[in-house]
Amino acid sequence: MTLETWREGLFQLCWHQHGGSGLAAPLGDAMELPTSDRDWLLERIGQQRAHEAKALEKAAKRR
Repeated sequence: MTLETWREGLFQLCWHQHGGSGLAAPLGDAMELPTSDRDWLLERIGQQRAHEAKALEKAAKRR
Protein backbone atom coordinates (compact mmCIF):
# COMPACT_ATOMS: atom_id res chain seq x y z
CA MET A 1 0.00 0.00 0.00
CA THR A 2 1.33 3.41 -0.90
CA LEU A 3 1.13 6.48 1.29
CA GLU A 4 -1.24 8.05 -1.24
CA THR A 5 -3.57 5.03 -1.08
CA TRP A 6 -3.56 5.20 2.72
CA ARG A 7 -4.30 8.93 2.69
CA GLU A 8 -7.11 8.51 0.16
CA GLY A 9 -8.65 5.80 2.30
CA LEU A 10 -8.66 8.03 5.37
CA PHE A 11 -10.13 10.87 3.36
CA GLN A 12 -12.98 8.71 2.07
CA LEU A 13 -13.79 7.46 5.57
CA CYS A 14 -13.78 10.94 7.10
CA TRP A 15 -15.35 13.01 4.30
CA HIS A 16 -19.01 13.85 4.65
CA GLN A 17 -20.51 15.70 1.73
CA HIS A 18 -22.63 18.65 2.81
CA GLY A 19 -26.24 17.62 2.50
CA GLY A 20 -25.30 14.14 1.36
CA SER A 21 -24.93 10.74 2.85
CA GLY A 22 -21.82 8.93 3.87
CA LEU A 23 -19.62 8.11 6.77
CA ALA A 24 -18.01 10.87 8.75
CA ALA A 25 -15.56 9.10 11.00
CA PRO A 26 -13.38 11.41 13.06
CA LEU A 27 -9.82 11.28 11.73
CA GLY A 28 -8.47 9.91 15.01
CA ASP A 29 -10.96 7.03 14.97
CA ALA A 30 -10.24 6.26 11.32
CA MET A 31 -6.51 6.16 11.97
CA GLU A 32 -7.00 3.58 14.72
CA LEU A 33 -8.86 1.13 12.45
CA PRO A 34 -7.08 -2.06 11.48
CA THR A 35 -6.25 -2.07 7.77
CA SER A 36 -8.70 -4.92 7.10
CA ASP A 37 -11.59 -2.98 8.66
CA ARG A 38 -10.67 0.18 6.81
CA ASP A 39 -10.51 -1.71 3.51
CA TRP A 40 -13.89 -3.33 4.16
CA LEU A 41 -15.46 0.04 4.94
CA LEU A 42 -14.02 1.57 1.77
CA GLU A 43 -15.39 -1.26 -0.34
CA ARG A 44 -18.78 -0.97 1.33
CA ILE A 45 -18.83 2.80 0.85
CA GLY A 46 -18.20 2.26 -2.87
CA GLN A 47 -21.07 -0.22 -3.07
CA GLN A 48 -23.41 2.16 -1.24
CA ARG A 49 -22.49 5.10 -3.46
CA ALA A 50 -23.12 2.99 -6.56
CA HIS A 51 -26.49 1.88 -5.17
CA GLU A 52 -27.51 5.47 -4.38
CA ALA A 53 -26.39 6.71 -7.80
CA LYS A 54 -28.46 4.00 -9.48
CA ALA A 55 -31.50 4.92 -7.38
CA LEU A 56 -31.13 8.61 -8.29
CA GLU A 57 -30.78 7.74 -11.97
CA LYS A 58 -33.90 5.57 -11.81
CA ALA A 59 -35.87 8.32 -10.06
CA ALA A 60 -34.78 10.90 -12.62
CA LYS A 61 -36.04 8.72 -15.48
CA ARG A 62 -39.51 8.58 -13.91
CA ARG A 63 -39.96 12.35 -14.05
